[in-house]
Amino acid sequence: MGGLVLLAAGLTVGCIGTTTTDSQTQTAGAPTAVPQTTTASVPTPSATSLPTAVSTSVGTSVKTVFVNSTANGEILTIPVSDRVVVRLNENPTTGYVWNATAAKGLSIISDTYTAPDTGLIGAGGYREWILSPTSVDTYTFSAVCLRPWVGATADDATFSRVIVAMPE
Repeated sequence: MGGLVLLAAGLTVGCIGTTTTDSQTQTAGAPTAVPQTTTASVPTPSATSLPTAVSTSVGTSVKTVFVNSTANGEILTIPVSDRVVVRLNENPTTGYVWNATAAKGLSIISDTYTAPDTGLIGAGGYREWILSPTSVDTYTFSAVCLRPWVGATADDATFSRVIVAMPE
């Protein structure tokens, strides 16, 4: 009976209902500004409020826009040369993993799981995708957090983002 309670508790810690609280953490440097190209209202960063998208320069001409689960369902307008990094919480120890799809012409440059920086057994990390539009167009990126051996169900967490790539 005790093992059943632990299993049930572990399953509730997966992807369902999670939000990313560290969407501004990246190796390319600290975020410099909330992008002017996002079509949604973006709050000013504070201790209790995170932006839905953060832009930072990588190199000289390519900018990267970081988004997390708070940007679910929104439309993002970017120059065609920009990159979009989507970061969502994931806990594969519960069996739940993100399965992502991108529209034709929206390249997934990278798909990486990062384990948590903790010694706690069963703690979740995050999945991160780097996306790059190949031409001026409108694209959809979507993901569902599911247990692959069960398949998708109506209760699975989902994420979707429309990306509009505009000329420079």
